[in-house]
Amino acid sequence: MNGENKQGDNFNEERKRINRNAIISVIVAAVFIITFFIGYFVRGVTDTEAARKLNEVLELARNYGVYAEKYTSDELAEIFVNVVLKEDKYAKYYSPQEYAKILEEDKGRYSGVGIGLSENAEGKAVSVVKVYLNSSAYKKGVLAGDTLVAGKFKGETEYTDFSSYVENYNEGKSPEETISVLSVVNDFFAGVKVGDEVELKVRRGDEILEFTLLKDNYTVSYVEYKDNGTYYYFSTEEDEITGEKEFKGREPETDAEKIANSIPALDDDTAYIKLYEFEGDAAAQFASALEFMNTREKTKLILDLRNNGGGLINVMLDIASYIVNNDGAENISIVKVREKSTDDFDADNHYSTSANKFAGWLTDISVIANTGTASASECLIGALSDYGDRDMYKGASFNIDDRLILTEHHQARGYFCTYGKGIMQTTYKLKSGGALKLTTARIFWPLTWRDVQDCGIWQYNPDNCVGDEKAIARANAVLH
Repeated sequence: MNGENKQGDNFNEERKRINRNAIISVIVAAVFIITFFIGYFVRGVTDTEAARKLNEVLELARNYGVYAEKYTSDELAEIFVNVVLKEDKYAKYYSPQEYAKILEEDKGRYSGVGIGLSENAEGKAVSVVKVYLNSSAYKKGVLAGDTLVAGKFKGETEYTDFSSYVENYNEGKSPEETISVLSVVNDFFAGVKVGDEVELKVRRGDEILEFTLLKDNYTVSYVEYKDNGTYYYFSTEEDEITGEKEFKGREPETDAEKIANSIPALDDDTAYIKLYEFEGDAAAQFASALEFMNTREKTKLILDLRNNGGGLINVMLDIASYIVNNDGAENISIVKVREKSTDDFDADNHYSTSANKFAGWLTDISVIANTGTASASECLIGALSDYGDRDMYKGASFNIDDRLILTEHHQARGYFCTYGKGIMQTTYKLKSGGALKLTTARIFWPLTWRDVQDCGIWQYNPDNCVGDEKAIARANAVLH
C-alpha cells in the first residue's frame, strides 16, 4: 500500500487533477516497477541466459522509468514480491538489516522483553501470543493469552492506555489516516533500548496484572522438560573462559517461573518435553533434555509440538536423530524433498545426522499437536510414524492412530488435524546483502511418501481428539 500511495507523486499536475485515471496510473507505474525489479532479483540470485536477455530490456526501465526513481531498492523489493510473486504466499524479501536480524534469530539470539504480539480481528486489542523462554517476560510470569492494556517507561508517572490512545487519535479521521493498536504498541517497544525497563499492565481473565520487564539480549530456550517431580528448561550458556557452549537445564529461579511446573499426574516412567521451534540451539537443548530424562529413569516420552510452526530443516534432522531409529543404521531418510519443477517421483532424501544418536532406552512416544503444528513439526511426526514399528526398526514405538493427540478442529476442513504445510522454502542471499525467500520444493514422508500440503495430519480416533486441557492426560494414558 505504501508503494501505491507514493506512485501518485510520479504524475504531473494535470494527471493529479484527473481522479478517474488514478487506478490506470497505478497499474502503469506497477508495470515499470515490476520490470525494473525483476532484474534486481535476477542479477542477485542467478546469471542465466534468460537473465542476461531480460537485462537488455531492463536498461530502458533504468534510464527512462521515472517511477523507479521514487523508491528505495527495499521498497521496490516489497512491491515486486507482493505483485509478481503473490501466488507464493511464503515469498518474502528481507532488507539487509532484516536479513542480518534473521540470521541472529536463527542462532537463537534475540533482543527484547520476550513476547510475540497479535492484534484481534477488530483491531482494538493486542494480545500476547508467545512468550520466549529465558526472556524477561517469561521469568516475570507473562503468559500467552494476556492482553496488553497499558504501558510506560520506567520512571514515568502515568501509563499510556493503548486502546484509549488509539480511539482518541482516530476520532474524526478518515480510514486512511487512522492507526491501529498494534502499531502503537510496536512504536512503544521500539522506543525501548537494551538495558531499559518498561512497566506493563495486562488483562488476564478478570484481573489486571502489572509487570516490570527488562529489554535485554538473551539466548532463547526452545525446550521445556517436565515429569511428575520436577521442571526444567534448557538454555545455552557460554563458558566465560573458553567461550564454549554448554547446554544446561535450569530449574525455576522465582515463583513466577514455577507457573509452568511439574505434572504430578504423569506416570513414574513418563516425561514431557515441549519443543517450541526448530531454530538455533534447539537440537542441542533437546539432547540435554533427553539426557536429563534418562537420569530421571524415564523411558516414555510425551512430545508436545503444539504451535510449533517449524524452522530449519537441519535442526529438525538433528532432533530426529535422537528419537527415530532404523535398526541401528547410521543414516536414515527423515524426509523426501522434490523440487517444484520436477513432476516425477524422483526426490532427494534428507537424512538423519551422520552418527546414530538414537536414545536406545527410549521405548515409547506420544505426540500432542494442533492446527499450529506445521512444516518441520509435521515432518518429524511423519518420520516417527514411518519408523514407529518398534519390532521392525528397533526404535521408539509410535502410531498416529494410537499415539497422536490432536487438540484443534480445523473449521474449514471439518476435522481435527495439524496445519498442513508440505512445501519448503529456500532463502537466497542477494548481492545487496538482503535476501529473497521462495517456495522451492514439496516435501514427503520418508517411507510412505505421504504429502500433508493443505490437508494436514488428521486423526481417525475420536478418543485422541481432545481439548488442550485434557491433552497431556490423554497423551499419558495412551502410553500405558
